[in-house]
Amino acid sequence: MKNFIFGRSAINLFRNLSIILFIITGCAPQLKIGEQLDMVSVPEQWMVLDMEGVRSELSWLDGDEFKDLSMIVMLAFENNPDLRISANRLNTAIAQQQITSGTRGVTGNLSSGATRTGDFESGTADKQIFSLRGGLAWEADVWGRLASDNAAAQQNVLAVKNDLEYARISLATRTAQRWFDVTESIMQYNLLELNLSKLTQAKDLVNSRYARGLVDVLDVLQLDTNLATARSNIANQRLTITERMRILEVLIGAYPSGDIQKGVSLPSLKKEILLSIPSDMLASRPDIVASKNRVYEANYDLNFAKKALYPSLSISGSTTANGDEIADIVDIDRLVWSVVGNLVQPIFDGGRRRQQVIISEINLDTILAGYLKTVLNAYQEAENALTAEVTLAEQEQHLNIAVERALASEDKALEQYGKGLTDILSLINVQRSRISSQQSLLRVKHRRLLNRADLHLALGGANIDNYINEVADTNQVSSNQESL
Repeated sequence: MKNFIFGRSAINLFRNLSIILFIITGCAPQLKIGEQLDMVSVPEQWMVLDMEGVRSELSWLDGDEFKDLSMIVMLAFENNPDLRISANRLNTAIAQQQITSGTRGVTGNLSSGATRTGDFESGTADKQIFSLRGGLAWEADVWGRLASDNAAAQQNVLAVKNDLEYARISLATRTAQRWFDVTESIMQYNLLELNLSKLTQAKDLVNSRYARGLVDVLDVLQLDTNLATARSNIANQRLTITERMRILEVLIGAYPSGDIQKGVSLPSLKKEILLSIPSDMLASRPDIVASKNRVYEANYDLNFAKKALYPSLSISGSTTANGDEIADIVDIDRLVWSVVGNLVQPIFDGGRRRQQVIISEINLDTILAGYLKTVLNAYQEAENALTAEVTLAEQEQHLNIAVERALASEDKALEQYGKGLTDILSLINVQRSRISSQQSLLRVKHRRLLNRADLHLALGGANIDNYINEVADTNQVSSNQESL
């Protein structure tokens, strides 16, 4: 038996309904996402064309000084739980996109069965029947509704890929900064130890003068107070080192033992970043590209919701075969098939589809606002980091002079105190000024390194992406808009 149900009248009805609905739904206001994406103006004052010169200035993770850091960042890439979670999100998004893409193709199923009947009294079989059933279904994507759904899923994959790339760059940045934290705290500890040594030398000088009756016991008490304070500061700094080391260990996926490495020092930044950084570098920041991907995704979701108002056309076919023997069900002469065309136009659904269009429009506008916020925050981060780059370099220059003068003043004060030309309070003040200047200089060097890492992150990971490839041997996900 052959059966085919799909006439010319159904096609004409489909066309008429489609024209009416196209006119109705086409009157809805459209959001111009292109204008929304370009709302933030680019600052002209720090744009240049010499990209190679800029990349050279941003090279900060090269050289022997960063070998220890390279090993630590590799450990972070291998063991950091957050990066692993981000990678799993990408795998999930890819799998979901494959599911969405599969809805555009033909779906089918095949089932078989066997039935046997008999007499309970005799226990013999009276009859047995074998059956084979199969079906295929396909929806004609007349309006591109399914294509919009698939495109939205693809944009989601791209967004999650860029999220993963930004997570990698952020992890490299945070790992570097926490390594700088540990190193700076160790250097501060060494500085406090050196200060204790200098105070001990001054204590010997005071004791010598006190033994000869040249100074009062007040001088001895003053130095004892400073020595006790210095030892307390050393104990507190030891705790700071341990706490910072544990933060770094957790970041690289290691047990927070707090064990420290001896003999480390902060690398020096020999190059200063100029303000001639091309502002369009921010356009390739993975978080900005990911946010833009989500705008496109929401726009495709809106198109999908609008096209759900149109009638849908699907074609399904089925075939069955029955027989007393297994060979009967594969006999083509026994096959019974049918093809059915279905034209479905939603008329009454309580406004559910139209409300879904409104929800999708609101969602698109919300994501556009989020994109704008992401771009503005990116420019703010870049501007702050560039300003701090200049200011901190100037502070370091002045503090180098301050430390040089403070060391000379301390030597002179010790000499004058030994000759009785100055009092103990003057000597103590000079020593306090010296240690304060040394600590301030070390803090500024530390802040410059932290800021340089922030600057690289703010500019989209310039040079850090190359660093990830070279050190961690990872494949970078393309974030160019041209590939969308």
